[in-house]
Amino acid sequence: MFAVHRWDPELVYRFVRYLPAAAADVRAGASLPSPTTEQADAIIVLGCRLLPGGVATGSLRARAEAGAALFHLGVAPIIVTTGSSHEQPPGEAVVAAAILRERGVPDDAIRLEEKSRNTDGNFAFSRDLCRGPRVYVVTEPFHIARALRIARVYGFDPIAHPVISPAWTRPWDRARLTARDTVSLAWWMGDRAR
Repeated sequence: MFAVHRWDPELVYRFVRYLPAAAADVRAGASLPSPTTEQADAIIVLGCRLLPGGVATGSLRARAEAGAALFHLGVAPIIVTTGSSHEQPPGEAVVAAAILRERGVPDDAIRLEEKSRNTDGNFAFSRDLCRGPRVYVVTEPFHIARALRIARVYGFDPIAHPVISPAWTRPWDRARLTARDTVSLAWWMGDRAR
C-alpha cells in the first residue's frame, strides 16, 4: 500500500515544476464553498496532531465539531475519524470521536480509523469503513486541495467541507500552513508522476 521508494534525483525537478500548480490548487481550495445538503455515504474527519497528554488542538476540535454539525444535518449515516497515536495513546481518531460524542453523535454512527500517520493513510485505511465512495472531507481550507486529490487516488468521490479553525483565523498560522501544504502538495504531485 505504501511503497518505499529509492531516491529519485528527478523528484526535485518535478517538485519545482509542480509548485505553481500546487500553489494555485491550494489557493482555489481555500476559497471553496462548504456544501451542506448533498447526500453522501460518509463524513471523513481528517486527523490532526494532538497536544501533549492527548489533548485536541483547535484544528482537530474544529474539524470534529464541523463533522458533527454535518452529521446532524443528515447528509450521511456515518462519520469516520482518522489518525493514529504518533507517540502514545490516545490517538487522533479516538480524541476526535470523543468530541463527536460530546456533540451528540451516537456511537453506532462513529467509525475509527486508527492506523494512519498522514493524509494518504487517512484515506487508504478509511475505504473499508465507509458505506460507499461519496464522502464529505472535513479539514481546514489550506489542506482541502491536497486532501481531495488524495481522496480521489483512493477511489473516493469527495465533497469538500473546509472548516474555519483557530489556525485559519491567525494570519501568521494561515500563511505558514498554506505554504506548508503547497510544498507538500507539490512534492506529492512530483512523487506521483514518477
